[in-house]
Amino acid sequence: MPEFTGFPPAAIAFLEDLEAHNDRDWFKANRDRYDDHLVAPALALGRDLARFGPVRLFRPYNDTRFHPRPPIKEHIGIPFGFEGGIGCYVELSLDGLLVAAGIYRVEKDQVARLREAVADDRTGPALVRALGKARRAGLEPQDPDLVRVPRGYDADHPRAPLLRHRRLVVGHREATLSDWLHTAEAGERIGAWLDAAAPTVRWLREHVGPPRTGAPA
Repeated sequence: MPEFTGFPPAAIAFLEDLEAHNDRDWFKANRDRYDDHLVAPALALGRDLARFGPVRLFRPYNDTRFHPRPPIKEHIGIPFGFEGGIGCYVELSLDGLLVAAGIYRVEKDQVARLREAVADDRTGPALVRALGKARRAGLEPQDPDLVRVPRGYDADHPRAPLLRHRRLVVGHREATLSDWLHTAEAGERIGAWLDAAAPTVRWLREHVGPPRTGAPA
């Protein structure tokens, strides 16, 4: 039997209250609600979907030193198997349920390897097939980062749109928080979306991999 039986309705109620009372004192007084209704289900989901890698939850506090933002994150983010910026991610907020996977924060050498592997006729077609599987399951790539194909690559390349990416993430958002979110069906749906994204993640790990330099892209 799965451990994860969905995010309870109390999780949504907590997020609504947090949005109305976003300060550290309120959060401290309501931390048990956060742990019981968001953290505990998130960890159970991580155990059920361990095939995508270990889960290490982000801290609930925003860094407000350099950017004006609420002190507490108004979502819970669940990263799976992140290494070198590559992995899977699930997020629950009042905006809905987000399921995503790919390469997020990148270094210069990763961008170079991504472009080389996309352009190469031995490796590029496998990425197209992987993205096709993700799309058929309802996960779409984010928009390209560049307006034009980068210098050194043919503007008429058959995979020109993919060459315009510095990052590559496929994702699906369920904007309506439906009743299935509160049942074990939520774990089944999330697992199916991540299974559809898995070929893209495998391709990125094989052909891009973790950064080999410390220089940010």
